[in-house]
Amino acid sequence: MTAPDGIADAIGFFASGMTLAAFSCRRMRSLRAAAILANLLFIAYGALLNLLPVLLLHCLLLPLNIMRLANCMRNGQGDWAAPKPDDASFQRMR
Repeated sequence: MTAPDGIADAIGFFASGMTLAAFSCRRMRSLRAAAILANLLFIAYGALLNLLPVLLLHCLLLPLNIMRLANCMRNGQGDWAAPKPDDASFQRMR
């Protein structure tokens, strides 16, 4: 499948922006939602430009992100926030 370069570039930049947004999220629900959207956009980007490694990676990551989001919401961890450096659980992770 091929598309005009401008459209593919726009999808690629939007997908990259969503990945950046996912890395900046402090809440697990927001992180997974941004990651899922980034996966979908990168799948479209990879399919449009026949970029098999990008397409394969995000096809594998998408179900993982969906399962993790469903799991944290089922366990009541949908609003879980990243620990702060002075938090005792953060100290144990170090």
